[in-house]
Amino acid sequence: MAIRNYREVYDGVALPVLVIDHESWLILDVNEAALKQYGYQREEFVGLSALEVRPPEGRAHAGKVMSEMPHGDWWTTSVRHRRKDGSLFTADCWSRDTRVDGRPVRVATIHEVTERIQLQRELQQAQKMEVVGRLAGGVAHDFNNVLTTIIGGSELLMEHLQDNPDARDDLELIQRAARRAALLNRHLLAFSRQQILRVEVCSLGEVVEYSVGLLEKVLGDRIEVETRFAPECWPVRIDAIQLEHVIMNLAVNAQDAMPGGGSLVLATENLSVSLEEARQDPAVPQGDYAQLTVRDTGIGMDDSVRDRVFEPFFTTKPPPEGTGLGLSMVYGIIRQSHGFISVDSTLGEGTTFRILLPKAEPIPPETEPGRSEELSEGCRVLVVESDDGVRWSTSRALEGLGYTVASAASAEEALATLEGATRTPDLLVAALSLPGMNGRELADRFQSNAPGRGVLFLSGYAVEGDDDLDDMQSGRGLIRKPYSLGSLTAAVRRLLAES
Repeated sequence: MAIRNYREVYDGVALPVLVIDHESWLILDVNEAALKQYGYQREEFVGLSALEVRPPEGRAHAGKVMSEMPHGDWWTTSVRHRRKDGSLFTADCWSRDTRVDGRPVRVATIHEVTERIQLQRELQQAQKMEVVGRLAGGVAHDFNNVLTTIIGGSELLMEHLQDNPDARDDLELIQRAARRAALLNRHLLAFSRQQILRVEVCSLGEVVEYSVGLLEKVLGDRIEVETRFAPECWPVRIDAIQLEHVIMNLAVNAQDAMPGGGSLVLATENLSVSLEEARQDPAVPQGDYAQLTVRDTGIGMDDSVRDRVFEPFFTTKPPPEGTGLGLSMVYGIIRQSHGFISVDSTLGEGTTFRILLPKAEPIPPETEPGRSEELSEGCRVLVVESDDGVRWSTSRALEGLGYTVASAASAEEALATLEGATRTPDLLVAALSLPGMNGRELADRFQSNAPGRGVLFLSGYAVEGDDDLDDMQSGRGLIRKPYSLGSLTAAVRRLLAES
């Protein structure tokens, strides 16, 4: 049966269709989908130049292309189009030349691809960040080995310079610089997502105070930073580096909201949530919390933005400035630490973020046992580490404690040493990352032949499969580079006592 009502078919096409005069480039007809896409009434749309659906800055180029385009079928990708209200979108365009009532026309079909283009950009950004992250992680891993050697070597020298206070002062300066470098290196590892989480009991005020020192270099003179610390703020249990990232992210967002300058206030206080208050606000359970408030005097947010501010990939910044991941990562870090975060904001009145972290019980300082308590007599240790400096400083430190130490640069070399040994070592100290066979595989071989013997892993960054390193089976332990001789000593003593 012949189709009689061509208008119904034409308007039934889901994609916008424009019929354009081939000589004047005036729009002769459009379908319903085109009216919805561009926001015009039919009587407004028909008679417009086809160049009117392009942004002003692109019309000259579009006119040149359309004038030079020969007859036939054409496909144009990722072209910017303009709606009646001035808003822009990206579209792929298919056009075909034909004749209607003997008049040459071009029929153009429009397919909006704004979301696809945005996803492509986000993927490209993510891939770029992945590459940069891998580079940063590799640099940080090698730097951790260097810092371990510096820290270990300087501590060994300190023991030999008891009667030289000037030299000890110089060494203490080196050690402070190395510890500072270790903190910076942890930032690199966190950025590369290779940071092993170091959840610890720490002072919220001290973390904020350290972060302020970094913020003053980042924010510049136009932003006035003010701190208000509650006396004896309760300790919290969190990865301090991750909390620093939270503060840095909130501060940089505040800077963007204050282009002409302004004030940023960071305040800490203790907060107890009663049972009645918890019933009124079920999001926050009853308990004691340390609260961090980050308040700016910026442009603020309306309700629609505030309600979505923690959503992944949501951003008010134009691409490629914003990825929409910063505040979602902030939310994830706080929730992973069993805390809570909320935001209050009004247009023109600034923004306030409030973070609640559960109160933690302080950990009493560890007391280092004296050398008389050392159970080193007759104990043998095998150190396996590919980095020469780390292997040297670790071996020297253990020898200084009275252990008999053998060392190897690889798992294969370590296995050869074990086969030729007259007595199996009491403890294996091995880097997780080794050329060839890794430290975990070496430990399995070692403990299968010597049940009950301990293994101490050395690690500078998170590698695949190491999620359970903090919850290892009995007889295994882990210390993270760069480590001090004190932490090395304590870990070795514990494992030897267990075995």
